[in-house]
Amino acid sequence: MYIIQRKFYFLFSILSLVAISVLFYGNFSAAQAFVAYALLGAVSLYLYRRQISWQLGLWLTDMLSTQPSAGNRRSNWLQLLIEPLEQRLHHLVSERNIAYAAFNAISDAVIRTDADGQVRAVNRACLKLFNCDRHALLHKSYNLCQRALKVTDAHVDFNDILAKLARGDSQERVFSSIFHVEIKGRVFAIERQISAIYQNGNFAGTVVMLRDVTKAEKLRKRLRFQANHDNVTKLYNRYKFDQRLTDAWHDVKQDDRQHALLLLDMDRFKLINDNAGHASGDQLLRNVAELLRANIRATDVCARIGGDEFSVLLYDVDTDVVEQIMTKLNLAFENLQFASAGQVFDVGASIGATLINKNSPSIADVKRQADSACFIAKNKGINSHQLFSQQDEQLMNIQQEPRWAARIHQALESDEFVLFYQTIQALDTSSNSKQHIEILLRLKSGDKMLSPSLFLPSVERFRLTDKVDFWVISKVFSWFEQKPTLWQKQVLAINLSGESLTNEEFIDNVISLFSQCHFPAEAICFEVTETAAIGDMAIARRLVDKLSAVGFNIALDDFGKGFSTFNYLKNLPAQYIKIDGSYVEEMLISENDFSIVKAIASMAKSMEMKTIAEFVQCDKTMEALDELGVDFVQGYGIEHPKPLADYRH
Repeated sequence: MYIIQRKFYFLFSILSLVAISVLFYGNFSAAQAFVAYALLGAVSLYLYRRQISWQLGLWLTDMLSTQPSAGNRRSNWLQLLIEPLEQRLHHLVSERNIAYAAFNAISDAVIRTDADGQVRAVNRACLKLFNCDRHALLHKSYNLCQRALKVTDAHVDFNDILAKLARGDSQERVFSSIFHVEIKGRVFAIERQISAIYQNGNFAGTVVMLRDVTKAEKLRKRLRFQANHDNVTKLYNRYKFDQRLTDAWHDVKQDDRQHALLLLDMDRFKLINDNAGHASGDQLLRNVAELLRANIRATDVCARIGGDEFSVLLYDVDTDVVEQIMTKLNLAFENLQFASAGQVFDVGASIGATLINKNSPSIADVKRQADSACFIAKNKGINSHQLFSQQDEQLMNIQQEPRWAARIHQALESDEFVLFYQTIQALDTSSNSKQHIEILLRLKSGDKMLSPSLFLPSVERFRLTDKVDFWVISKVFSWFEQKPTLWQKQVLAINLSGESLTNEEFIDNVISLFSQCHFPAEAICFEVTETAAIGDMAIARRLVDKLSAVGFNIALDDFGKGFSTFNYLKNLPAQYIKIDGSYVEEMLISENDFSIVKAIASMAKSMEMKTIAEFVQCDKTMEALDELGVDFVQGYGIEHPKPLADYRH
């Protein structure tokens, strides 16, 4: 049938050529000439619309443009009739050539099909992707053409989408999907977008766009992995583990199931880390991660939630199974000997566990139960374990009256806490003339100053953060009130815990305390970490607004740790962003970390926010941050923490 049609079109083309010859060189009357030109125009337009014999159309145009001989010159009125036809045909040819050139200039592979899914047009990028010429694809089924690509995974069939579009039962005009193909031994991610073409309200075909998104897909996977996993051990991080724990807690409330939460605190890790170095400490953490994977079931979940703390979530277990797994883990730690720099270290872990069932308290209390059990295990000696029980009097006493609580209360009453500071250095002093410092906290113990990593977990565990926070704020306000020469040239950054940020009475007390002072509110910047507002965003937003209304500055600390980062950016008004140090400290050797720091700095600048980079260790990192437009830097490469009492400016 197609061959018959082509012969029919060819016959009309010949008749058109005959008409042209007679018009240019014959002696037809004006009426005959008009009929012949009308026939020529109709045939030429039909050929154009059908996109048949385009070279013939060009040739017809040239014929129309040719001037006849002097003895056979066209009449004036006939010339007026022909010229618009010539101009229209030239215009159509020009428009078609421009559209065709634009079609081939698209870097993505583009395919046009008819309503039956037959390929009608392809661009050069498509020929490159399929590694074939145009004739191998035209007038073939799209599905047949796509089979030429080695698709390595399942995806929505093109014919199913075509049927939906043809029936008109889908409101979605663009269907997007990603599948993977193997080309010359390499696997590429291809994004396919299928759009419908409608002509006079009727479905006329589709446009299929195939785009190589391999690099973007790999970057998305890396970012997703980094957001959910610990950088050293590649286990889940605290953020992701808390999600899984929350899901498990809700699960047992709905179904008659029982899970268990294990908390592991490594014994002697600080000794090994201090003596063998941080690199050896990281290697030990990786060894522990492998130990956990090897000794729990494939269905269970493990994570690194702190410096030397790990958590395990055991699904569908009873008391006996939990005891067996803890015993198995203790034995594995006992057999794990770690060697570094000619030294051999014995490794152990104190393990606390609690059951999660329909009678369990809140998630926060479940964590405290596991933590109390871990505390008891640690008191038993190295490499021990303990299962939490409401009937265990010792456990209940520890949970209600822990010794650390008394120690912290004593420190608050006797002023055994000591304020330290660390300089936050401006990279561009012309636009950031004020001096910035962050207020830090230490606990006095004899002749030593204990790091916050030793006592802050207990402060949080026993809900004493608001008391410690208010002690810090009151002491800082009192110290600053006595330094009027610093009021206009100093900014003090003070950390706020999550419990304080969502405690309205606490915020009111801070504002009341400030009302008795004379220094400007903008000299104080409260730093809010990602975890601070995660409990109740609505309350946090309202209380942060209260602080902002007074004039205090707000900084988002540890920015970039998880996907919830941008939720805090959207909901909490802030003037500063502190880029999480885990990205900064390795940005010179990690392209991903460098890209993340660059993106955060660019985003902050577009939002007119200042950026502070933490964990800056060397001048090269500082120079790189300066080139990226970061405003401030902080870390041991700038200055080690010092007592606030010794601050001089």
